[in-house]
Amino acid sequence: MSSWSVPLDRLAQRAQAQFEDVARKATYDLFRTVVLKSPVDTGRFRSNWNVTASVPSFTYTESTNASRADSETLKALTLPVGGVVYLSNGLPYANRLEYGYSNQAPAGMIRTSVADFNRFVDRALA
Repeated sequence: MSSWSVPLDRLAQRAQAQFEDVARKATYDLFRTVVLKSPVDTGRFRSNWNVTASVPSFTYTESTNASRADSETLKALTLPVGGVVYLSNGLPYANRLEYGYSNQAPAGMIRTSVADFNRFVDRALA
């Protein structure tokens, strides 16, 4: 008769940690793709993406600093897994940009990125 070489509770903990890593990495890839697909005129729209847990943030800033968006998307790698994580943009013209107002992103940013989510999960699993 064979026996387990790893106690089941440790195996479950390891599997849970791997699941959380995949969830965080896939979410980060999704959010980062949305940001990168965001049209850029002054940079203000791209720099106003917010990443939050549980409740969306529709705050916005006058910033045109692209590194703000980078630091926001990195939050996806640290937020708790199992709840809702939001990527939101509080600028009043965000909805118009998603639905074709910009020639730079005529098909939007969010809808096209969500369509690639399975690819992000596959990449996180690799």
